[in-house]
Amino acid sequence: MKVRNLLILGIILIFNYLASSQLKEILVLNEGSYDYVSGKILVPVTVGVYDIVGKAYQQVNIIDNARFASDIIIDKSNYWIAADQSISKFDLLSHQLLASMNLVGVRKLAIYNDLLIVTRGEYLKKLEAYIQIYNKNSFKLLFEIPASDLPYTTESIVIKDSHAYIAVNNGFDFGNEVGKIVKLNLNTLQVEAIVDLGTEGKNPENLMIKDNLLLSLNNKSFNGSSVSLFNLENAAVESYNLNNVNSLCGTSVLSGESIIYQEINKTEVGKFKIADKQSGVFKDLGHSFYGMNFDPKSKLLCAGETDFKTTGKVHVYDEQFNENYLFDAGVAPGYFAFVDASLLASRNVQALEFDISPNPVVSKIRIICQEAVVETQVLDFCGKLLAESNQKSIDIESLQAGVYLLCVKSKDHIGYKRFVKRAN
Repeated sequence: MKVRNLLILGIILIFNYLASSQLKEILVLNEGSYDYVSGKILVPVTVGVYDIVGKAYQQVNIIDNARFASDIIIDKSNYWIAADQSISKFDLLSHQLLASMNLVGVRKLAIYNDLLIVTRGEYLKKLEAYIQIYNKNSFKLLFEIPASDLPYTTESIVIKDSHAYIAVNNGFDFGNEVGKIVKLNLNTLQVEAIVDLGTEGKNPENLMIKDNLLLSLNNKSFNGSSVSLFNLENAAVESYNLNNVNSLCGTSVLSGESIIYQEINKTEVGKFKIADKQSGVFKDLGHSFYGMNFDPKSKLLCAGETDFKTTGKVHVYDEQFNENYLFDAGVAPGYFAFVDASLLASRNVQALEFDISPNPVVSKIRIICQEAVVETQVLDFCGKLLAESNQKSIDIESLQAGVYLLCVKSKDHIGYKRFVKRAN
């Protein structure tokens, strides 16, 4: 009897973990397909969601009139998208558009308190500013560096200790690439430093933070790639060329103690080990990726694969590059964001009030809830989906006796309860 009670207690603890901290969804930003010759959008920019538990992908939004997209980030219960000439804010649960603004050449986004930090760049077009900061609620412009002071396109943003570090690359002016990092104090809205990455640090494409090191993956003059290490404590800069990369890295991501990268049109994945500054081919995965992102909580890495015309697939790997999930997405899935229950809990969207009857149960659970139920799921202790319904009842007669988790969703809320299945 004691063993059985301990087993049930262990299962309950696992359920509590699944309900509160498990990775729930992966947001996928698909760039679509644009014909630069005809000037026509062949496939629009779309947003999709992959349900980790249900192992199902669905498209939830279309971004109209966008030739491409360049970023997706999560802020509390919302997600933000940069796409061509617009910035859009969506509700994380309902995917409803909450706000948007037009902005030519938007590249990357970052949020600090109520500040929305934006980098910009446009091919063959001069802009009035390439770094701007807006109030994220009103879209009021609060700060910018005029193009007369910084006449270069900008790209990646990372935030640490109330400072934004912004990559300056002049990447659209081919042959005239630069390599600089702007250090911007977000409390005073003042530029504190502009760091030069040197000859081997031109064209910084992706910034990453590891402890007190700012890491920059640079595509130089498209004649190879390098990694620069900017020490935030003493401002020292070191750059290291990546072995066996002859053109440029198409995508890169910080994963644990290393930077994972892939040369464009290649299938081998490379690894730059931060501790010993060594780089080289790590593994041949047989796929050429368009974009990657790593989730430090679940330790899963998303990598998008596409033909840029009609198809897109997303591979989800663990840290050893074992493939955990594979699903079809939109065309050119290049940007990913990870959603766990704690993000939804930031506005208590998980707190759907409901009761279940009977409990314990033999064949059918009845859900007592004042809200309209849109989905009901039964999960096992590993998070595997065992049964689902769109009603206020669900048949579980085929399940073996044991303890399970019931997930109930309404339009705006989600909740969890444990129940016991008795033998028939």
